[in-house]
Amino acid sequence: MQFPVDAWSGSLTSVAIVSGVPLLVTLLMAQREQWIRRILPQLTAFGAGAVFGAAVAHLIPDALRIGQSPTFVLLGVLSGFAMFWLIERVLAGHDHAHAHGVALGAPSAHSSDSSAAECVHLHPIPANSHAAVARARAIAPMTFLGDALHNLVDGMLIAAGFLAAPSVGLLTMLAVGMHELPREVGTFSLFVHGGIRPMRAVAYNLVTAIIAMLGAMLTLLIGERVVSLAGYLLPVAAGTYLYIAQVVARASLHDRHSDPAHWGRLWWIGAGTAAMLAAAVLA
Repeated sequence: MQFPVDAWSGSLTSVAIVSGVPLLVTLLMAQREQWIRRILPQLTAFGAGAVFGAAVAHLIPDALRIGQSPTFVLLGVLSGFAMFWLIERVLAGHDHAHAHGVALGAPSAHSSDSSAAECVHLHPIPANSHAAVARARAIAPMTFLGDALHNLVDGMLIAAGFLAAPSVGLLTMLAVGMHELPREVGTFSLFVHGGIRPMRAVAYNLVTAIIAMLGAMLTLLIGERVVSLAGYLLPVAAGTYLYIAQVVARASLHDRHSDPAHWGRLWWIGAGTAAMLAAAVLA
């Protein structure tokens, strides 16, 4: 079955815009590496709130809106959560032997490998905790997988909207675009939190943007049958984000009794969640 060229041009242009704006913002952020490092604890807390908000204000409501039953959505969320629990255990266990003494947060692009372990710790997980450092390192691959799955679904939904009608496609693009910027800034911070250099974190976001484009192209080639697949993936993606959010939030708020920065990080978690809730309301 052939679809109008307008569906292709509209879908791919929309995905490029929705993905390109956050990429530009994170690229500008990455140019100021020292500034990123100074505010990394706050950015990481914002990222935890943003991915939590994406799950509860975007992915779960969207799954219900397209007709998935509450029971199915709950099972999908639990399966995504359990899958990432298992992935974290595998990754953290693999990295446990290498965790001792490694500074959290990416080493400076100007630092040698021999001096990386002497860097100042840039977020609140204690350096002498092997398991805590290993868990922090597991955040980056988990964030990449969760972001890739989310962007794949976003690309599918945008293309499905344009297949229905140009106006539906534009509304879908607007809805996706409203939450994309705070969410991608959040995932960028989680990449850096997990030890990825800022410019490489931008490259990871670029890869997930390409995955969104592939999701749109797949939908345009196969048609409406792909939309049902997107519906199944939405709650799973929500579960992965909920798992990432709780891991990062627990690390950020690890010592609320003796750490004076605790309440500030709690505020940033709330700010990330609020940004996603506001995007959902405005869209």
